[in-house]
Amino acid sequence: MTARSPKDDEERIKAILAIMNGHGRSIADVIEELTGSVPTEETVEAVTNRLRMAQESGENIDIAQLVGAMNDLADRWA
Repeated sequence: MTARSPKDDEERIKAILAIMNGHGRSIADVIEELTGSVPTEETVEAVTNRLRMAQESGENIDIAQLVGAMNDLADRWA
């Protein structure tokens, strides 16, 4: 599962329309689907920040890999 910015205005409009029609999911829902547990607010905020950084740099990001890496780091610090 990857995320990227829309490549043009047409793609951006299609994404907005999909969200307006109920086809969007929250970041928390995606994290929960990937991990099987409800994420903390801190996890959602960290993933959101990383997605924003990727969007600003035009980078594609693998959300599953990001969440897995964050969970591994959290487990090591626990």
